[in-house]
Amino acid sequence: MQQLQVDPLWDEGISSFLLGEYQKRQVPLTIDDLQTFAAEQAVRVGDILETLFLMAIYGVWNYTNADGEAQHLDEAALDELYAKGRLTPDDLQAFNGVWAPCD
Repeated sequence: MQQLQVDPLWDEGISSFLLGEYQKRQVPLTIDDLQTFAAEQAVRVGDILETLFLMAIYGVWNYTNADGEAQHLDEAALDELYAKGRLTPDDLQAFNGVWAPCD
Protein backbone atom coordinates (compact mmCIF):
# COMPACT_ATOMS: atom_id res chain seq x y z
CA MET A 1 0.00 0.00 0.00
CA GLN A 2 1.38 3.38 -0.98
CA GLN A 3 1.54 6.02 1.74
CA LEU A 4 0.45 9.53 0.95
CA GLN A 5 3.03 12.21 1.56
CA VAL A 6 1.49 15.19 3.30
CA ASP A 7 2.81 18.60 2.31
CA PRO A 8 4.11 20.67 5.21
CA LEU A 9 1.70 23.21 6.62
CA TRP A 10 4.37 25.91 6.69
CA ASP A 11 7.21 27.15 4.54
CA GLU A 12 9.87 24.43 4.74
CA GLY A 13 12.61 26.74 3.48
CA ILE A 14 11.95 29.24 6.25
CA SER A 15 11.58 26.53 8.89
CA SER A 16 14.88 24.91 7.89
CA PHE A 17 16.63 28.27 7.93
CA LEU A 18 15.25 29.12 11.39
CA LEU A 19 16.25 25.74 12.80
CA GLY A 20 19.75 26.17 11.38
CA GLU A 21 20.06 29.63 12.93
CA TYR A 22 18.82 28.33 16.28
CA GLN A 23 21.31 25.44 16.17
CA LYS A 24 24.19 27.81 15.33
CA ARG A 25 23.33 30.27 18.09
CA GLN A 26 22.02 27.84 20.70
CA VAL A 27 19.73 30.58 22.04
CA PRO A 28 16.05 31.28 21.35
CA LEU A 29 15.27 33.69 18.52
CA THR A 30 13.92 37.19 19.18
CA ILE A 31 11.80 39.47 17.00
CA ASP A 32 14.98 41.48 16.32
CA ASP A 33 16.61 38.30 15.02
CA LEU A 34 13.60 37.64 12.80
CA GLN A 35 13.71 41.17 11.38
CA THR A 36 17.44 40.78 10.65
CA PHE A 37 16.86 37.42 8.95
CA ALA A 38 14.06 38.93 6.86
CA ALA A 39 16.31 41.74 5.64
CA GLU A 40 19.28 39.44 4.98
CA GLN A 41 17.23 36.78 3.19
CA ALA A 42 14.86 39.14 1.33
CA VAL A 43 11.83 37.53 2.97
CA ARG A 44 8.91 39.31 4.61
CA VAL A 45 9.10 39.17 8.39
CA GLY A 46 5.38 38.32 8.26
CA ASP A 47 6.19 35.12 6.37
CA ILE A 48 8.76 34.19 9.02
CA LEU A 49 6.31 34.92 11.82
CA GLU A 50 3.53 32.97 10.09
CA THR A 51 5.87 29.97 9.75
CA LEU A 52 6.78 30.17 13.45
CA PHE A 53 3.11 30.51 14.42
CA LEU A 54 2.16 27.42 12.42
CA MET A 55 5.07 25.43 13.84
CA ALA A 56 4.03 26.50 17.35
CA ILE A 57 0.39 25.57 16.70
CA TYR A 58 1.49 22.08 15.66
CA GLY A 59 3.95 21.63 18.54
CA VAL A 60 7.23 21.90 16.64
CA TRP A 61 8.34 25.27 18.07
CA ASN A 62 7.19 27.28 21.07
CA TYR A 63 6.86 30.94 21.93
CA THR A 64 7.70 32.28 25.39
CA ASN A 65 6.69 35.83 26.25
CA ALA A 66 9.00 38.44 27.80
CA ASP A 67 7.92 37.30 31.28
CA GLY A 68 9.19 33.78 30.56
CA GLU A 69 5.72 32.26 30.26
CA ALA A 70 5.08 29.76 27.47
CA GLN A 71 2.24 31.01 25.28
CA HIS A 72 -0.36 28.83 23.60
CA LEU A 73 -0.77 29.95 20.00
CA ASP A 74 -3.69 28.84 17.87
CA GLU A 75 -5.10 29.49 14.42
CA ALA A 76 -7.50 32.11 15.79
CA ALA A 77 -4.53 34.13 17.08
CA LEU A 78 -2.83 33.81 13.69
CA ASP A 79 -6.01 34.92 11.90
CA GLU A 80 -6.31 37.89 14.27
CA LEU A 81 -2.71 38.87 13.58
CA TYR A 82 -3.41 39.00 9.85
CA ALA A 83 -6.93 40.47 10.05
CA LYS A 84 -5.75 43.92 8.99
CA GLY A 85 -3.28 42.83 6.33
CA ARG A 86 0.50 43.08 6.36
CA LEU A 87 2.27 43.33 9.68
CA THR A 88 3.55 46.68 10.92
CA PRO A 89 6.38 47.36 13.40
CA ASP A 90 3.70 47.89 16.07
CA ASP A 91 2.30 44.40 15.40
CA LEU A 92 5.76 42.92 15.90
CA GLN A 93 6.19 44.56 19.30
CA ALA A 94 3.47 42.26 20.63
CA PHE A 95 6.03 39.45 20.21
CA ASN A 96 8.84 40.68 22.44
CA GLY A 97 9.51 37.18 23.77
CA VAL A 98 11.51 34.35 22.22
CA TRP A 99 10.98 31.44 19.83
CA ALA A 100 12.67 28.03 20.14
CA PRO A 101 12.15 24.49 18.87
CA CYS A 102 10.31 22.17 21.25
CA ASP A 103 12.49 19.68 23.08
